Amino acid sequence: MLLFSAIFYFAFCNAQILTIDKTDTSAYTKRTMLKANLAIGIEGDKQRQLLLDGTNALDVQLRHYKELLILAASYRFTYNGGQDFLNSGYLHLRWRHDYKNTWQPETFVQYQWNNSRGLLHRLTSGINARYNHWNKNNQEFSVASGVMYENETWNYTAVDSALKPAIQTNQVTSLLKSNNYVRWEGKTSANSNISAVVFLQMPFNNLFGQYRLASNINFTVNFAKHFDLGFSFSSMYDSRPVVPILKFYYNFSNSIVYKF
Repeated sequence: MLLFSAIFYFAFCNAQILTIDKTDTSAYTKRTMLKANLAIGIEGDKQRQLLLDGTNALDVQLRHYKELLILAASYRFTYNGGQDFLNSGYLHLRWRHDYKNTWQPETFVQYQWNNSRGLLHRLTSGINARYNHWNKNNQEFSVASGVMYENETWNYTAVDSALKPAIQTNQVTSLLKSNNYVRWEGKTSANSNISAVVFLQMPFNNLFGQYRLASNINFTVNFAKHFDLGFSFSSMYDSRPVVPILKFYYNFSNSIVYKF
């Protein structure tokens, strides 16, 4: 029996992709501007035990003259009568200086977790040099390259039982990595938009021998003044996982998003 359902439902991936990141190419203004997307959802079913599933997501873009600050947060959980079998989320903060210039610096810090995959925590911080190219303000192409620090802690929750060691201790890694991405965003019609981004991250002590390749595609259709329908697909390939889980991982979602 369905107990309750919130107005908004939004499933978000654990990646460094922000659909709100498209640049406004109009002239700089000293007036502070705020833009945000908000989605909150929860569903409940009760038979023998209570099953709860919920996702909360927030993207905020704060602009003041030549400074752009982006905050993104997401939390997703599935709870089944005392068993928490899906618990994931992230908090991401990004700062872009001279963000309407062709060349610009951007710095970021992110904290995330995904208990179903065994990722207890992942902390990254870094700086990129970003190049932007615009085509009549309808399309934006970006390329960025930089350096980042990554610290991770993994357990063996998602590892096949045949591959688990006799003594299972958490695995901790700390790496200095090359961080690179290519991003394209454009309008497919007057009220629809598509964006795609590919990330490549490699440790400096093993370039091309160990890497993570991630991608994300977002498609949105505006159907009301403050509401979008959206579809998102994300994937990640890890050539050498910290623990022996599957190298390829993906998720996808449909969404209704409130914009303000």
